Amino acid sequence: MEMLTTPINLLESYFDLNLNTASLKKFDEVSEDRWIDFAKFYRDRMSSDFPEHFLEPDGRSGTTLRLYFEPRMRDEWEKSVRTVYGQTPLLGVSPHPPAQNTITRDEASHMLAPLKKHLLLADSLYIRDSFYYCFDAVADSVDATRWRNDPNIADLVRRSIASLKNWLPILIHLRDFIESRAIVFMPYYITPSFPYGGNAPQIKKYFEKLRIRSNGRTGEYFDEDTAVAAWLNARIMNLDPVFPNRTISDWAANLYFDEGPEVNDVTSDLISLDILPFGEPEGIGLDELWKMRKNDEVFHEIQRVAAACKQYIETNLGPGTTRQGVTATCKTFLQDELARYEGKSILKFIDERPAAGIGVSLAIGAALLPVTPVVGLIVGALATPQLALIVQRRFDSKRRAFGHLQALL
Repeated sequence: MEMLTTPINLLESYFDLNLNTASLKKFDEVSEDRWIDFAKFYRDRMSSDFPEHFLEPDGRSGTTLRLYFEPRMRDEWEKSVRTVYGQTPLLGVSPHPPAQNTITRDEASHMLAPLKKHLLLADSLYIRDSFYYCFDAVADSVDATRWRNDPNIADLVRRSIASLKNWLPILIHLRDFIESRAIVFMPYYITPSFPYGGNAPQIKKYFEKLRIRSNGRTGEYFDEDTAVAAWLNARIMNLDPVFPNRTISDWAANLYFDEGPEVNDVTSDLISLDILPFGEPEGIGLDELWKMRKNDEVFHEIQRVAAACKQYIETNLGPGTTRQGVTATCKTFLQDELARYEGKSILKFIDERPAAGIGVSLAIGAALLPVTPVVGLIVGALATPQLALIVQRRFDSKRRAFGHLQALL
């Protein structure tokens, strides 16, 4: 299997070390010169391999949701993130993690907070590679043989290496999400408009095809060129753009190419998913979030149910609804949908596969009931609907999806 160009894989392949808590001491012993060489290696590998690994159509373009967070909008991300969640190196102006010896799993979970509910709905989140952003100047411009001669460059190198090391425990905590492509660290220089905005030469032919349904703007001011660049970057790379606030998202939703909007085009914003009450008030933990994502079949059902729940809340509740009211409404929605699904599904289970239903029930009846095998088989056969429902609840991906979301309320 080909190695994906992720921060973790590139670290491990270059240093021939597994990135884990036990190896952090070994990474701490790496010389400054070797870190400089790694920075250049990282840049070169990302430049050459990232597009093929993460931007090529995967054959599921119509069924996957890959959300793109425009790097050029870092100031707007910072404002939105600070308003609701608090600063995070994953999204915003500064890519630098806290300068501390260790970062706990809870602290890493808090850093991911602005993106967790997006991870309930999206297959992948494409965010700026803040890990690389900490040492991009070292990779681009530092001479490995003469950097110590200039005090300013020496200071830059040492501060960059310190930030790079501070990222390592965060990468450890996020490993499952990175390796599964749930979180994609995307080099900012890969974006089609880099280093310009909406009028970049590389995207001129796309810009000329751009149309807008209406230009009615409401709410706070924003830079239209940056918003256009973000929308174009996403569409060119077959991604769906996320914007820092509802004002920009609503405006950008009017953009389309002259051949007409694609049916599956999605334009969204960072904050509106906060309406989903899952994980309140502490937030969804990293372990629980990964449990929901690690099984593809279960996760696809979670995506469907979470999206339907958001639509139900927005349709049925007004702007003055309290958090408690939203949570109660979401609970009711999930209970009603689950009851409706189980009522239909158990009848379908029996009608379509009577032999299988009875067979499973017989097996469970024989295994669970403290009676002789013959009596156990008879009781199992008589209890087919109840036991089939038990089987369904235990193994059915839809039922497991409902269970995960209900546990978060």
